[in-house]
Amino acid sequence: MAQITRRTFLRGAAATAGAAALGGPFLGFQPPSLDPPDLIFHHGRILTMTATQPAAEAIAIASGTIVAVGSNREIQALRGPRTVAVNLQGRALLPGFVDAHSHRLGDWSLRYANPEAAVQDALATGWTTISELFASQDRLGLLTELDAAGHLPIDVNAYLPINYGFDRFGDWYLAYDPDQQLSPHVRVAGVKVFIDSGARHEKLLSEPYATHPGLYGIGFWNQPDLDVAVRAAHDAGFQVAAHTGGDAAHDLIINALAAALGGAPNAPRHSVEHVMIARDDQVARMADLGLVASIQLSFFNSDWAPEFAAGLGPDRVAWVGRWRDLLDAGVPTIGSTDAPYGYGTTGPAMRAIYQAVTRIGETGAPPPPWMLSQRISVEEALRLLTIDAAWGCGEEATKGSLEPGKLADLVVLSADPTAIDAAGLADVEVLMTMVAGESVFCAPGEHALCRSA
Repeated sequence: MAQITRRTFLRGAAATAGAAALGGPFLGFQPPSLDPPDLIFHHGRILTMTATQPAAEAIAIASGTIVAVGSNREIQALRGPRTVAVNLQGRALLPGFVDAHSHRLGDWSLRYANPEAAVQDALATGWTTISELFASQDRLGLLTELDAAGHLPIDVNAYLPINYGFDRFGDWYLAYDPDQQLSPHVRVAGVKVFIDSGARHEKLLSEPYATHPGLYGIGFWNQPDLDVAVRAAHDAGFQVAAHTGGDAAHDLIINALAAALGGAPNAPRHSVEHVMIARDDQVARMADLGLVASIQLSFFNSDWAPEFAAGLGPDRVAWVGRWRDLLDAGVPTIGSTDAPYGYGTTGPAMRAIYQAVTRIGETGAPPPPWMLSQRISVEEALRLLTIDAAWGCGEEATKGSLEPGKLADLVVLSADPTAIDAAGLADVEVLMTMVAGESVFCAPGEHALCRSA
């Protein structure tokens, strides 16, 4: 219980910790009036993901929380006799990456020898927070047991499933509270509902597959039953994260969420997970309702093109993976990987950013024109995996950007992603990962970077 209390304090106090440490609320740097920081990073290329101070040279940390961001001169002036100073030597420092949709810990056996290895791989590829989108009762137990044993130095947002396929799990999730902290690193974030299958030729379409006349895919709900299930979760205060594959499944969940919201803003930040196949009217309707598009930056690159081109035909294939269109339409959008699922090796943050920016898959095949038109910028991709993903999980007050008062969740990269050619994005290495001021991953030969606050 003491550990839970400490973690809860860190989360709750983060919004005011910067002011407490330096004498008042502020943006960026202000002269200190109280204790010196525990740790500073200086002479770096710091990307903050804030509009008020998008770039800086140095950052100060105390008790696991960011207390100042500014120039080398400003931050080094804060040093006290016990402050540890780390020279970044021009390396890039960013907020820790937030994966808003994954299964890497729940389905660890698909890729790893044990769940601890899955955790270490997540940290080594830059993630400081991950969302587990199928946190059943036994998986919740696994997560909290890992945490109790000290083997979960990464924050996990758990989404509790309402169904899987045609199996209904009832209202078991009501045994928990929205935003409940189950252990220092495990939090109940919402509930998960599967609308259709995501498998090939099983995504629920409004018109048959081009290659299979008469085949519409597999849906798991009718509209009245889905409306009831979604309304129950909404009324209980839970964020609903809904898996959709095909456009007909998309209709079902948009209708259900619109009914639950009843014209009110989407304050719970209900989300449509994947948004694989979406028509123009559905993109517009998501924007109107404020529904969150939870997209996978490692999905719908050129490796996927043959499957969708054949299955949907030329008239519908442009509905696939509409990342550019979603952003341009003003749909609130957050980023993730769905690791370990997808083509090839999903999971590393920088690989996902490379694929979102270029739409080139692991085979190196050139993307078709309809796919190229949906590329996003490096800056947009970085936001989707930092401040936007933190917002989508309801944690933007403490995570996702580098500013005073937020937790010191950060990553040091071998190069500034915004300053290199897109072709090199996948080769950018994670040198150090920090969670709440604790260095939890250190690349070989980079121990000088790996100091804790």
